[in-house]
Order: sequence, then structure tokens, then C-alpha cells
Amino acid sequence: MMRLQTYAGLSVIATLAAIYHAFSSRGQFYPAMVYLSTSKISLVLLLNMALAIMCILWQLTKKVFLGTLREAEAERLNEQSWRELMEILFAITIFRQDFSVMFLAMVTGLLFIKSLHWLAQKRVEHIETTPAVTKLSHIRIVSFMGFLLLIDSIFLYNYMNHLIQTRHASVSLFFAFEYMILTTTTVATFVKYVFHVCDMLMEGQWERKAVYTFYLELIRDLLHLTMYMCFFLMIFINYGVPLHLIRELYETFRNFKSRVADYIRYRKVTSNMNDLFPEATPEELNGGDTICIICREEMTTAKKLVCGHLFHVNCLRSWLERQHTCPTCRALVVPPENGTDVAGSRYAQQGPGTSFTPQGSQADPRTNSHVSQHQARLQAAAAAAAIYEKSIVYPSAQMLPCYLGANMPFGDSSWNNLSTSDTQLEAHRISLQQQIEILRSQLTLLQSSKTQRAAAAVGASDGKGKAISFESAQKGQAEGQTGS
Repeated sequence: MMRLQTYAGLSVIATLAAIYHAFSSRGQFYPAMVYLSTSKISLVLLLNMALAIMCILWQLTKKVFLGTLREAEAERLNEQSWRELMEILFAITIFRQDFSVMFLAMVTGLLFIKSLHWLAQKRVEHIETTPAVTKLSHIRIVSFMGFLLLIDSIFLYNYMNHLIQTRHASVSLFFAFEYMILTTTTVATFVKYVFHVCDMLMEGQWERKAVYTFYLELIRDLLHLTMYMCFFLMIFINYGVPLHLIRELYETFRNFKSRVADYIRYRKVTSNMNDLFPEATPEELNGGDTICIICREEMTTAKKLVCGHLFHVNCLRSWLERQHTCPTCRALVVPPENGTDVAGSRYAQQGPGTSFTPQGSQADPRTNSHVSQHQARLQAAAAAAAIYEKSIVYPSAQMLPCYLGANMPFGDSSWNNLSTSDTQLEAHRISLQQQIEILRSQLTLLQSSKTQRAAAAVGASDGKGKAISFESAQKGQAEGQTGS
């Protein structure tokens, strides 16, 4: 703030000096105005003063409607400003025939207004994720979005009116498009904020909020994609390839494509939820954790996924609007139809309650198949440790059921619920004992091999020392005989 005050003070002094020089040297008002508008130094000083006034107005607007910026808002402002500045420079090259002082002033004003829109979006996101928000904050953000919508509408009306009157493609086409994008973005942000306020008034029990938000973002991306394509064609026909729009057009198309894919998947899953996800039985609800991981509330009725985890039906429906994996284990909610056989998708399809069988080997289903499979993997890990002389990372407690086999009841309740039979517990005990014995034997072999290598190194060094001493003795005797 002190830098802005210093800059504004120096700009005022320089501008007053230029104006005083113009009137003192010309003596009359009209010649002084002509001098100020034609002299390069005076014009630069006046433009600098206009920039200082714009910075002061921007700071005043930010102080009134937002107050102090948070760290995340300042970071986004800096990142977006540099990126938008590069795009505007590309736009200036397209409209170089219309370049003038007024065009430069309009571009600078557009950049400042865009920065206010970025701050408004970030502040709305902060309000949505903050449980306690003061009434003053709500009043500020509502009035701020109304102020931005008013500015966008005024500029959009002026540029559209100029295009209709002239019926000729000009730089007004660029500004009309930019303010049209800003207007739709402001309206979408305001509607999203209204959804949040309604959900807050319902104490977080509005089940359709996520659905309406999803449709709102889908419609917004569709409008933006349509406007970008129309503007791209207009600029291409009248001026050439708009390089500054290629990245925006690609990102908008990618976002819209992703949302359409999410919508199709969401409709496909939610339209058949009763068949895809059965109801959890009372034994399953009583035997495991009855807290829904999505809403953190207790479950009396729940849907069971393929991986065995339980969730509220409404929470699951809201989750599926954004993700297609289990919130707990990240397994695919619905297995892919093409049956892709990669490691990650295979684990997601089989779920954490099933075991992996190596290719070319079949487990014996009659007696303790999981023990023999796990022992084979452990032996391979021990052999690798013997070769590389370092330990191999063993699976964690969360992933251990995936390797112990399907007899572990992970899919029915959870890994923490070890309600197994005595036979299974005995099999697990035997498996752990075998693992300990194998690791101990491998450790003994490693220690013995290191001891042997150390002894061999010591023996070699002793032999080398003896050989050196023998050679030196022989050399001394030869010198003594020569001297005699």
C-alpha cells in the first residue's frame, strides 16, 4: 500500500508539472490542450496518471468489497495476471491496425476487471468451504457480484451497440466477447452462491444441491464453448488465426467433454443403483463401522459397493457426480466393460477382499491356498533381498488382505473386524511363523556371507603384507653382499 501511495504521489507531481509547463508556455487553453495531446512526454505522463488512478480505484474496490486478501487469493491473482497478460499481448498483435491510446486504455481496464472476477470466484469458493461466515461477508460478496454484473452489462451493451451500428468487425468484437464471457461467469458464480445459501438455510440437508450445481457447471461450459467457437470463427474470417484463443478453446472443450462423460456415467450408474448396489444387511451394518465416510453420520440403511464398503444412498449418489471410484479404497464402482487387465484396474475390479494369483500358477482350493501363494511371494522377495542385499518393502496393514487371499473377511466388514473362525486364525498364525522363519534364515545367510567376505579381505591383506616384508628382506641381503 505504501508503494502505491508513493507511486500515486509521484505521478500527481509529474502530471501537475506537465500541465503547468503546457499552460505557461502556450498561455491559452486550446493551444495547451493541443500541446498535451501531441507531446510524447506529456502524453506518457498523462497515461501514467490514468494508470495510477485505475490502481487506486482497484484497491478501493477490493478494500470495500473483499477486505484483506487471503494467501490463496493473492497467489491466484498473480498466476492469472501473468497468463492473461500474455494472452492480451497476443490479442494486440491481431488487432494491431486498431491500436491506439484508447485501445490500450480499454485493454488495461479489461485486465483490472478480470482480476476482480477472479477474486470474486475465489472468495465464493472460500465461503462454500467455511462453516462459519459472518453476515457482513455475505453482504459484501453479494454486493460485489452485483457490482461486477453491472459493470459487465454496461460494457457489453456499449460494445454490442457499436458493432450493430457500424456493422463492421473491429476491436469492439474482442471486448464484446470478453465481457460476454465475464457476464456468464458472474451469473454462474452468483447462482452457485445462491445454491450454497439455500443449503446452509436447510442446515446442509439439501440433497439436490450437488445435482443442480453439476447441471449449472455443465450449462456454463456449454455456453462458453459455443461463444469461444463463434468468436474463433469470426476472428479467423476477418483477421486470421487467433493465437490467444487456442488454449482457452482447448481447455473449455476439454472441461465440457469431461463433464459430459461424467454426466453420462452418472446417469448410467444412478439409473440402475438398486441392481448394481444391493442393500446392506443388518449383519453387515452391525458387524462393521456404521459411519458413512462421506457425510460422517451413522448409517441405518446403506448401499454396498462391489468392494464391500457401505454408504448412504444419497451420499453415494452425490459422490458419483464427481468420482467413479470408492471413497475408501479407490476401487472402480462399476467395472469397465472391456475388462482391461492392468494391475490397477484389476485390483479395482476384484476389490480388496480378493487375492492376486500369478500368471501360470493355480492355487489349490482344497487346503490353505492363500498360505502357499503368500509363501511363494515371500520367498521371491527374500531371494531378491539376498541378491541386492537390501530388504524389499512389505505390504502395509491396509493392503495385506489383498495378498493373504479371499478367506480374509475384508469385503464383508473391514480389515479391523477380525471375526474369523479358529481354523482361519490358525492358518494365519502358521503363515506368519513361516514368514518369520524364512526371513530369519535369509538374515543368517546374509550375515554369514558378509562375515566370510570380511575374513577373506583380512586374509588377503595379511598375505600381501607378508609378501612385501619377504621381498624387502631379500633386497637387504643382496645389498649387504654387494657392499662386502
